[in-house]
Amino acid sequence: MEETSALAEFAATTTYDDIPTDAVEKAKRAIQDYLGVALYGSEHGVGERISAYVDRCLPGEEAAVLGRGAASPPGAALANGAFGHAIDYDDTFESIVIHPTSPVFPAALAGAQVAGGSGRDVLTAYVVGAEAAFRTGHATYPSHYDNGWHSTGTVGTFGAAAAAASALGLDAEETARAFGIAASCSSSLKKNFGTMTKPLHAGHAAQMGVRAASLAEAGFTADDAVFEGDIGYGEVMTPGGDYDPAEITEDLGETWAVHDIGFKPYPSGVITHAAMDALRELVEREGLEPADVESVRVALDQAASEMLIHADPDDALQAKFSIEFCLAAVLREGDAGVREFSDEYVTDPRTREVTAKVERDFEENLFGGEFAGYGARVTVTTRDGDEFEAVEKYAPGSPNNPVSDERLDAKFFECAEPIVGRERAEAVASAVADLETEGALDRLLANATTDGDGEAP
Repeated sequence: MEETSALAEFAATTTYDDIPTDAVEKAKRAIQDYLGVALYGSEHGVGERISAYVDRCLPGEEAAVLGRGAASPPGAALANGAFGHAIDYDDTFESIVIHPTSPVFPAALAGAQVAGGSGRDVLTAYVVGAEAAFRTGHATYPSHYDNGWHSTGTVGTFGAAAAAASALGLDAEETARAFGIAASCSSSLKKNFGTMTKPLHAGHAAQMGVRAASLAEAGFTADDAVFEGDIGYGEVMTPGGDYDPAEITEDLGETWAVHDIGFKPYPSGVITHAAMDALRELVEREGLEPADVESVRVALDQAASEMLIHADPDDALQAKFSIEFCLAAVLREGDAGVREFSDEYVTDPRTREVTAKVERDFEENLFGGEFAGYGARVTVTTRDGDEFEAVEKYAPGSPNNPVSDERLDAKFFECAEPIVGRERAEAVASAVADLETEGALDRLLANATTDGDGEAP
């Protein structure tokens, strides 16, 4: 079976009962993590502006807007997707540079609300969509990403389309057409990293996925083999000639992409996290204070050089792609969370003074191995001439270097509680834990929106 039809058949026929229990549990963890960061993102500057746009241009009552009220299904998907990526605290695949849940879950949620679906339907659609994003991403990697495309927004559109198609109950033929429509709407450039347009990429992918599935359901036509051929998506989007359709079809339905998801312990680009955890270890172990430190040297994989483009950031968005700032925050505080990633903290003269102590270096294939090159080596030299080194080969929170459930739960409440309060945040977490049970989705939405009536949109 060709790749477009194989992926469409998978999306259309996979049921909740087909998904192994461990994959369902990993999906729930990803959904809770997403909901926390999306709720926080709803009140971020990105969230405020996207919400105003959706209220004006894509209003409606059918679908929930997290932290707020309701909108049209495409509008809710746009808002919720952008909220999830607003502070760059959302999950990533370990083996490929893609944020899966911010584009995929909003599409699953909006589709399920349109179809009157349940929590089981949302879980199924989410797992299916994550699989489509993962496989499309691997089939086009590394050429696609290296050529300047932001895969979260591009291949994330296919994940969102698969999720929405699953939630809406599209058959394989309709789903294949949805992929055809999605292919022409798939875009996002890495050039926009460090601006509000980066989180827009996730929202755009979610919105386009919902639109593609909705149009396909209505009989809208598109090429039903959009991945294949010389001018198919695979070849067009991989100028290096790296497209591999086997990445889409091999073991489809036997292995599950959700197991590759890692959860961020810091609200910055994942490429910064190994270095941040390494320095966190040194600060704690050696009792380091900024005044004690002469310099901090960090070695990163060469692939990080095109992402870490703000050595001296001017605001919080740029700081997410500044290894200098990220390490300065850890050196100052011993950790770094949403408080530190604010414009005021970034531009504080004390922060700038510590930022200037950080020096970076990039090494080709730093640790080797078949992963996305997220590792780091950090060396601290003190004013007394002592030298301390720590190495993290894998990003903390990734499957190869997991962080504790306690740390992830603390992250969830750090993000959700300021928006909906502790009681409602706890209710959201409880609803996610029981999402496959009757009424859980309604409880989740009643507590994750702030229209005040206690009713899910």
